[in-house]
Amino acid sequence: MRTKKLFASLTIVGMALTMVPLNAFAAGTVPTRLAGITAEQTAIKIADQTGWTGTAILASSASYGMVDALTSGPLASYLKAPILLTGPGKVLDPATREELVKLAVTKVYVTSGTAVISQGVLDELAAMKITVVSLGGVDRFETSVNIAEQMVTLGASVSKVAVAYGWLIQDALSIASIASQASEPILLTDSTGLSSSAQSFLQANPGITASDVIGGTGVIYDSVLAQLPTPTRHFGMTAYDTNDKVIKDFATSLEFNQVYLANGVTGIDALSGAPLAAQTKSAIVLTDGVTSPVAGAFVKGNMSAASVVTALGGEAVVSESQRNLGVGAVDASEQTAIVGKKIEDMANKFDIPPVLLKAIAHLESGWKQYELDPTTGLPLTDQPFISKDGGIGIMQISPANYPEYDVEKLKSDLDYNLEVGCRILNNKWRAYPKIGDGNRNVLENWYFAVWGYNAWTKENNPNYYTGEDAYQDKVFGLMGRKYNSAITFAPGATNLAKSLLPSENPPTLSSCWSTPVPVHVGDLAFDLESLIFNGDYWYEYQIDQQPRGDFYVQGLGFYITAYNNPLVTVADRATVSQKILSSYDKLLDEADALVLEDKDTSYAIAAKYYWTVLQGPNLDPEIRDRANTGYQSALAKQ
Repeated sequence: MRTKKLFASLTIVGMALTMVPLNAFAAGTVPTRLAGITAEQTAIKIADQTGWTGTAILASSASYGMVDALTSGPLASYLKAPILLTGPGKVLDPATREELVKLAVTKVYVTSGTAVISQGVLDELAAMKITVVSLGGVDRFETSVNIAEQMVTLGASVSKVAVAYGWLIQDALSIASIASQASEPILLTDSTGLSSSAQSFLQANPGITASDVIGGTGVIYDSVLAQLPTPTRHFGMTAYDTNDKVIKDFATSLEFNQVYLANGVTGIDALSGAPLAAQTKSAIVLTDGVTSPVAGAFVKGNMSAASVVTALGGEAVVSESQRNLGVGAVDASEQTAIVGKKIEDMANKFDIPPVLLKAIAHLESGWKQYELDPTTGLPLTDQPFISKDGGIGIMQISPANYPEYDVEKLKSDLDYNLEVGCRILNNKWRAYPKIGDGNRNVLENWYFAVWGYNAWTKENNPNYYTGEDAYQDKVFGLMGRKYNSAITFAPGATNLAKSLLPSENPPTLSSCWSTPVPVHVGDLAFDLESLIFNGDYWYEYQIDQQPRGDFYVQGLGFYITAYNNPLVTVADRATVSQKILSSYDKLLDEADALVLEDKDTSYAIAAKYYWTVLQGPNLDPEIRDRANTGYQSALAKQ
């Protein structure tokens, strides 16, 4: 009888629990970490904390798609709808699908068009009897306006807008939770002016009488402020300083009993967390994933002993030492600055733009040669950082792929690990198609070398479905961001257009490529002696191999890097010009000889050599005419 009574009691309790709304469980203390294995699963953990049901926002988890959802926080808060994620495939993420069912969602607002969130996903939602409202515009700027217009259409009282730079995710994320609690739409802008759709939105809503501009004049010019109602600018020297300034400027509207911390490099967890943070009027502190959060000191000063800091995402993106906001831990920024200087020195030694090597090292390891102490964030020099796939240290060198290097030194010696990484990257520069004139200080010219550093395979072709951005696109994306005084990856870099690349495999080695625009010049230190030495080395390279054209191509890259540097003197440029002309002459001779072989492969290589001359400085009209004639002839015979 006792067993039956107990079972009956549990049954009644279970029935009662099923009648309790989900948000009844959201009022308790939030865990110190909300994380899943994937970004989609982390978003679900966050969604469950909101307690909201019935409606959801659906965003892309891919970095190229999440930008559309950067401004969706205020709409999500107004609708009381969690932000859920799905990948770039044709099927709705399975975990997200389960969450939609669990939350009894009947309407979903989708933040991207079908080029990002596929029609297959929309059809799947429709089959689940879920109404789909599409907010995607032709670009991120129009999408932000569509989201703002949706808020107004739904009846939100909007008297103020936030404006953030559309090509830097951190600024929009810094204001996201604050704007969300205030029903303040976030509009994205370019540096020089508002989009026409944003201007039309403001004109159609005269009740909007004020605006918060997030970011300094380096990202949003004063000309934009002239288009806004009563603008107030909030900014710092870097994106993370701006995060700190935003939190300080809006401190009176924030409560610090609950604080959220998210990785500003990936951004995706902060995006999902904005509506949850808005519920408790909490700030989202951003971290670069390496150093102590810039906003940590101010936030800690406003917290009580009972305050909770919740990390959004796993320890791979937000470490425990960072979750502590640097309190009670040694600030690792000095160590980061030391590593950054080592990267710069090694990059310049190998004629690689330091900004590029910094970005590769950050993507590979987060600048870690060793495991980090979970309390202090400082390196444990007796514990080398080795990833699950066997990559070692800061540049993630794989002994399986490069057995010629000393494994123990790769583990224990940061400088050696960096040096090996530079050698491998330079080998990839030489092995894969040259871009443009071969100027080593033009970041776009490194696209194929970076592709090859990870793997010269179809998995890194942006046209081949991998479920995420290609490796080289991630590196180039990092170079468009600025973090703090120790880690600065600006300027950005322009990816090769997907439409120009093959549909699946890597490009052929003899293919010809122009430098994509806009062009971004890197930070390679000007060392004329080194550039000429290396150019001469390849020009005079002694090896029993024909054709020798590839060696002349390599030499030209160094000469042209020197020729185009603004610091080169008139006399030195004249010296370099003669070396370029001599290389042109040798390369054209090689190309002419290949044409005489009358083979398809020879024509392709000859065309590449002619093309190389055409891409370089025009120093002699006769040489240029010869190269152009040869190029057209070689193309016609392929």
